[in-house]
Amino acid sequence: MADEPVAPQASPGIEHVPDVPNVARIYDYFLGGHTHYPADRAAARRITAANPQAPLLARAMRRWLVRVVAAMTAEGITQFLDLGAGLPTQDNVHEVAARHHPDTRVVYVDNDPTVLAHGRPLLEPGRSVLLLGDVQDMASVLDHPDLHALIDLTAPLGVIVSGVVHFLPETPATTAQFAALRDRLAPGSTLALNSLVSDADPIGATTLFRLYQGETGRGQLRTAGQLQQFFTDFDLQQPGLVPLDDWRPDVPVPTPDLPRPLIWGGMARKP
Repeated sequence: MADEPVAPQASPGIEHVPDVPNVARIYDYFLGGHTHYPADRAAARRITAANPQAPLLARAMRRWLVRVVAAMTAEGITQFLDLGAGLPTQDNVHEVAARHHPDTRVVYVDNDPTVLAHGRPLLEPGRSVLLLGDVQDMASVLDHPDLHALIDLTAPLGVIVSGVVHFLPETPATTAQFAALRDRLAPGSTLALNSLVSDADPIGATTLFRLYQGETGRGQLRTAGQLQQFFTDFDLQQPGLVPLDDWRPDVPVPTPDLPRPLIWGGMARKP
């Protein structure tokens, strides 16, 4: 981890709250990034001290995302929507997608102004864009003019929701937002998401969830069955909803880096 990162700098018109731990910046710290404040580092260290699995799970999510993007491009998808994208780090969606297909377009969405301040300079103009938005307001995301400048919603779209769902409440409003997303997607689109689940290790999952909830003040721990409801009216693809490193593994993960199966993920296709 970087102990002396360059402090995040605000862009004009962007206000930061450096004293409040932030999910995206904690995740960036776990991945060895440099865009985090002392409050984020302190929160990440508290989480890690209580559960050393946390950084391993962050890296497992990144490995899973790389494989998901490869799988989507193999199905012919060349446009992507990354909801709750987080801060730029290694193997961003537009970088991974470009390895498999040169003509790809990516829209990143996050509700943290820090992400915009640091992400926009790293994007490829005309091929990727970063929007301020929230998965709990899908209409504003899907109707954003900058999204429509890159994305054709009448064509198949690859949607990725990584490391986000366990921070969303278990309410009808959350379900309705994902139903709204599904209804706007063209046939052949894919939805890939992951979340902390309690099935394989209820005590470990509950402990980690309470740590995150204590630092961020929000979220919901779900079972795999509850998570699968986000795929309603989609066709879940093989191998189904499984622990992240069991999802279409391409290379073995060294045992010291293999986390406990607390976060599960899957990919589904809209008929």
